Amino acid sequence: MATVKVGRNDPCPCGSGKKYKQCHAPIDRDQEDHVRLLRRAQDRLFPKLIEATQSEALLPTVGPALGLYWDSKYTLAEMSELDDHEDHGSDRFLTWLAFDVRAEDGSTLVERIAAAPPEDLELDQFELEILPGWTSTRLRPYLITEVIKGKGVKVRDLLSAAEYTLRDHAAAKRLEQDELIFAHLVPVAAEHYIAGAAAHTTADTQEKLIEFLALYQEEWSLQHPEGTSDDFVRENSHLFNHFVLALPREENPSRVDDLMLRGRVTLAMTKAALGLGPAPSDDAQDADYDDEDEDDEDGDYEDFDDPDDEEEDDEDDEEEDTEQSDEPAKS
Repeated sequence: MATVKVGRNDPCPCGSGKKYKQCHAPIDRDQEDHVRLLRRAQDRLFPKLIEATQSEALLPTVGPALGLYWDSKYTLAEMSELDDHEDHGSDRFLTWLAFDVRAEDGSTLVERIAAAPPEDLELDQFELEILPGWTSTRLRPYLITEVIKGKGVKVRDLLSAAEYTLRDHAAAKRLEQDELIFAHLVPVAAEHYIAGAAAHTTADTQEKLIEFLALYQEEWSLQHPEGTSDDFVRENSHLFNHFVLALPREENPSRVDDLMLRGRVTLAMTKAALGLGPAPSDDAQDADYDDEDEDDEDGDYEDFDDPDDEEEDDEDDEEEDTEQSDEPAKS
């Protein structure tokens, strides 16, 4: 309830006239304990969601989804080797498979689990409490607006302009202001966390990404005039990974330009179909976008989800919890 530290013998901020310890202190302490339990629940819940992507019922969708996410660069037969080619490639794909890929009825795996939790996942009461808030999570691009030393980062969604504070010690160590992350943010109480692995790009990619988003959103909006930015993301979040995948590589710095050209041609064809402009030239339509032979595995992005950092974060959280619980009460 209180936004500043209140002493146990101070007047309760609620205005009751009672001492804080005799009024809202027990309530606030219970709320803080509950939030700590929810934080720990998100650490357990995410692996269970990834486990659910391995179900037999989902197998028919994995191959097509893999091709869509990686822009046909990899096949299902190469799934076990993804991490050899892309930083945390398997984790990034499986996270997207859980949160973004829709079944024939339009629902995602996370939405279906939230609506009818499978018994074999054994979700506890705290996991069930935070799960409904994750159903709208999608892969999205975020701009780092501030790094909070030792605690996390502040980010802005480049599509909705919504701002969030991320509780992530590893991100605070590795990210810098004006850099970009492509991630799934999940809410836990009043905080947000990164679910799974996230792609991270340097500040000099921001301008190109904004141009990329404007181009593909315009083409999509022509076909969906009533659609919102959330609708665009729901149908097209795979494009963000296409952008990351196309970032300049040492042997082929033109992949982003090729991706932009593909978008411009698609936009021109859509406008022509709707009678809003001339059709693109034959030369433009015949442009060669197949640059797979030029791939280099050292891309201009990295993943900051380091297991060692996560271990350190857990220790920091435990120390923080211990300090709070061991603090002597003033009488």
